Amino acid sequence: MSTPLDIRPSADWIEALPSCVVVVVDEHIRYANTAATRLLDAAAPGDLIGQPIDRYIHPLDLHRSLSRLRKAANEGLDNPVTEFRGQTATGRQIVFVMSSSPISVEGVSGVLCSFLDITERAWMEAQLKETDQNFQRIMNTMQDVFYRTDAQGITRYVCPAVKNVLGYSAEEICGQPAASFYPDLSERDALVAEIRAKGFAHDFPGRMRRKDGTIIDISVSTHALQDDHGQYAGVEGIWRDITQRKTMERELERLATRDSLTGLANRGVAMQALTLSFERRGGRRESAPSPYSVLIFDLDHFKVINDTYGHVAGDQVLRHIADLVTLQCRTTDTFGRVGGEEFLLVLENTVLAVAHEIAERIRAAIADTPVAIQGNHQLVAVTASIGVSRYLETDTNPSDIFERADRLLYQAKLLGRNRVAIDF
Repeated sequence: MSTPLDIRPSADWIEALPSCVVVVVDEHIRYANTAATRLLDAAAPGDLIGQPIDRYIHPLDLHRSLSRLRKAANEGLDNPVTEFRGQTATGRQIVFVMSSSPISVEGVSGVLCSFLDITERAWMEAQLKETDQNFQRIMNTMQDVFYRTDAQGITRYVCPAVKNVLGYSAEEICGQPAASFYPDLSERDALVAEIRAKGFAHDFPGRMRRKDGTIIDISVSTHALQDDHGQYAGVEGIWRDITQRKTMERELERLATRDSLTGLANRGVAMQALTLSFERRGGRRESAPSPYSVLIFDLDHFKVINDTYGHVAGDQVLRHIADLVTLQCRTTDTFGRVGGEEFLLVLENTVLAVAHEIAERIRAAIADTPVAIQGNHQLVAVTASIGVSRYLETDTNPSDIFERADRLLYQAKLLGRNRVAIDF
């Protein structure tokens, strides 16, 4: 068995080291290897010899670095790796980590310093720190909510703005399933399906429940995250509170589709319902197409009410009739105001006989329920004349059934009012 060779490095090895080495005696440089010479921007090692060490230490770190050198020199103690800022012979700013130990060379006591240049790493860390600070500043001032969830839908990050929107602090939300803040899980499922299918979602609508129980409307723009293996790892994105916008949209829609006085469907919506009923049958010449019927009615002698009690009372009567008839309607019916005191009721999947019964109930309810006029404590009797028609296979457009019902309405008036005329 051979004996291992005992290799003892010579001083030449120090010159070959990639790390910097200097020997300091009485706080002056007495030796510097090639790596140290290069780092400190010296033309040759001799340019460093005899130079005070403090020339190469940043003033703000000078006291700290000299105390460590003195500790090694005077107390014979090693110093652990410590980060310092420095400057080279040309004034270039550098950052390095250094360790130091006491040393005796030919009877002279000094300090052996070994250090590595970390200027680039320090610059990168400073950039990362600045980037992180900028990110946090943006997150802290955002009105929208930035969030991130993992593959299981657990919230891993949410910005502080969530407190203003949901009433929960970010700490209360992190670690919780994002789905737990949705009042309807199907809406969350639809969002996840959209992201998995496309990899993103843009202005996706949804709702969330605030801490106080209030439901708010939100819009989500987000994209999928992937892990190192390309697998789905969660999502990140932004959602914003659009409750005010949605409220305005709903109000605009209401104004566009509802009669401002009675709250019923306006003429456009009522006539559209009639058109849709016709189109569901139009072009299908079945042996027995599903039926539908139409009621048109208006109030008898309504002008007398306006002339006698005033238009404010007339408006009150119209609202009263709208509320009264609405109670007689089914969820499948469309009831709208199509003129001053004229109303249209579209009865889906209703034969003429049933439509006749409904019309009689409405006529009787109106006649049996006088209106209490506010301000003069009077009861005003109101009656209505009603025309009832049904869909015929010979109808070529929606106006055919409407015109028949309208003619029957005036027939009911000619027959004495407060009655129903039907299309047999």
